[in-house]
Amino acid sequence: MSLDLSEFQKTYVYETRAPVAEVLADLKLLAELDARAERKRRALWIAAWSLMVFSVAGCGLLSAVVGQLSFAQQDTWGGMPLVVAVASFATGIALFVLRSRAGRTDLDNRRYGLVAAVLNRFQVDLDANAPVDVKLDLAPVDEERKAVGKRKRGRWDSEDFADPWLSLHGRFADGTHLHLSVVEHLQKRRRTGRGSSGKTKTKTKRKGKTLLQVGLRVKPERFPGLADQRANAKKAVRLPPEVVLSRLDVARDRVSVRALLGKDGRDWVARRPKPASPSEPTVLPPHDASRVVTMMLLSLYQVLGATHRKAPARGRSQTV
Repeated sequence: MSLDLSEFQKTYVYETRAPVAEVLADLKLLAELDARAERKRRALWIAAWSLMVFSVAGCGLLSAVVGQLSFAQQDTWGGMPLVVAVASFATGIALFVLRSRAGRTDLDNRRYGLVAAVLNRFQVDLDANAPVDVKLDLAPVDEERKAVGKRKRGRWDSEDFADPWLSLHGRFADGTHLHLSVVEHLQKRRRTGRGSSGKTKTKTKRKGKTLLQVGLRVKPERFPGLADQRANAKKAVRLPPEVVLSRLDVARDRVSVRALLGKDGRDWVARRPKPASPSEPTVLPPHDASRVVTMMLLSLYQVLGATHRKAPARGRSQTV
């Protein structure tokens, strides 16, 4: 196993060159780390709110109990309700602070989940003797190191972020090289001004997009005339509804396709869960990113097949 947790927690970047099985084991460990962090955050949240409520309700209850005591006992215990209330309130605040810090290890499970789903799906077709190269950035998209510029947009102060959080390289058994990358863009806007009531108010807005890119690099002699497919390549691309084709490149030794996930690129899941039963109501969940990646790969193989050369055999990973 190549994952060094102490190093990972410094940057939240996972980078390795290893066999698929080893990468999947590392991703499973990340999922366990994430689950532990989530349980810790939930426990701290419950404890913090319980103490905050107790600081109010408990103070009243203790005051009522002290009121039933004799005057001499009240002189001794009269300050206890206030002390307990202040101590509970302060401890609750401390737990909220701890929860916010614990959240630093609360990872975006869509990111590592997408890599795991793609590798599991393509594992049957990948060269068993060739390692995969993975760079996975699980730090938040709005970290300072991902900022690309600040500017004024009318009355809004705007800050832009670019987060190329995934790069995956692998080789299929037929010799074709795969490259998958994901880039998330985020724009945060902030405006401060006086409202109709005369009070100063601050408004914020966020908008973003997620771009998926899948590319295949091939030997030109295996697919002669590939560059001639530029004009018709777009007809071979099949994507789910509301997934927008952003770019399609065809050259003599490579093909690549880039897609934009819907109107709001943050609205996606790594893999859409199957309904628990056939009778379960149909609900349209966010985009299934692993399915989108699979359809993009199939589209590229359609372009390769159009060169009238026998396309390489593909296994069960091609099932969408």
